[in-house]
Amino acid sequence: IERRVPIVAYITSYEDQHHIRLNDGQWVPDESRKSKTRYSIWWDDGELWWEAFLYLAERGVKSATLRSNASDLSAYANWLEANGVHWLSFPLRREDRCLDRYRGHLIDNSGGTSGMPTRRMNAVVNFYKWAKAKGVIEKRLKLWEDQQVAVTFFNSTGFQRTAGVWTTDLRISHRKANVTTVEGGLLPLTSEDRDTLLNYLKNNDSEQNQVLYAMFVIGFFVGARIGSIRTLRIENLKNATPDPHDEQIMLVAAGPGTGIETKYGVSGYLRFLSPVHKFILDFAETNITRLDRQAKASKENKSLVFLTKDGRPYSAEAINVALKSLRDALIRDGLTQFHDLKFHQSRATCGTELARIHMSVSDADAIEQVKDWLMHKDEKTTWTYIKFLKKTKAAAKANKIFTEQFLGPNFQLPGDES
Repeated sequence: IERRVPIVAYITSYEDQHHIRLNDGQWVPDESRKSKTRYSIWWDDGELWWEAFLYLAERGVKSATLRSNASDLSAYANWLEANGVHWLSFPLRREDRCLDRYRGHLIDNSGGTSGMPTRRMNAVVNFYKWAKAKGVIEKRLKLWEDQQVAVTFFNSTGFQRTAGVWTTDLRISHRKANVTTVEGGLLPLTSEDRDTLLNYLKNNDSEQNQVLYAMFVIGFFVGARIGSIRTLRIENLKNATPDPHDEQIMLVAAGPGTGIETKYGVSGYLRFLSPVHKFILDFAETNITRLDRQAKASKENKSLVFLTKDGRPYSAEAINVALKSLRDALIRDGLTQFHDLKFHQSRATCGTELARIHMSVSDADAIEQVKDWLMHKDEKTTWTYIKFLKKTKAAAKANKIFTEQFLGPNFQLPGDES
């Protein structure tokens, strides 16, 4: 099925505020349930993609996942529009089918190590699975071949395991970059680069840099995720209690019931070193930029520590825009090591430094301490830090020996001139 060829599809969002409950025989708005941002995708000719709209409306997933799903389906719709292909175009020749052509497009335009093609193909396949289950697509139509693949993972004690999972032959393998990473597939910054970044933000004073400086301080020294930072409130800081085992650490309750978002809804405490806790509280209560933004905020948002220039809560998109501007400025000023800076690297840096310190005592102690500090759901994630440090330490030692023995006197390492 071919449609006339528009140029680009587009996505819109809206607040889903239809939560209601029965109260004394009457249906009233349910204020206890937080409204969720929903998404709709439109073709260039103004027609709503109803099937995608219903799919996204039914998705019972977290806001970040829903936003990612909508973005991936929107990218697919753009490709369909640009190529004049209908999303139900499944001719006899498989290589001419929309899904196989889109898979080829993703592979051809991939840098090879990016995980985006894998994620986008998975998102599109999941949409088609839903459409088939709902009867939108003829259930007897074979859209792909199912296949089983082996997945390698590490259990909570660090042992490697392999399990078989079912997938489709449309799957795009994600070839990871040939570097060792930690949580989220990111590299931590060195302590020198961490300090360079913080000093840059502090010395290049602007409203945006003041906010980013405070955010990165929490990321580097608390290890909080950006979702937790965006939802941090003044009352959370004021209700902090000293750690019973170390009075230099202030515990800020996070998770369900606190207002601070955590991944997987994990309950626990964000650990603030006392000077960091004092700095962030002072920022929230005395920083002129923040107070100006607070004055523009609605009543329910005034106590948020971080607000945009319009007095709104920071969205993930707003953070990404701010970081893009920061990366551009850093590169312009010669700090090219930050060309691919991600905020989550501040958390990775915090976890790596914690693990390095505690591993000097014992690996078991390091796992427990890092797991608690970063509020990991389980130890499998924590193990990535231990593996990273062990592997990089061993590699550094081996590389030094290799250089000395293989290159000989022709190429000397700095400091080895003697």
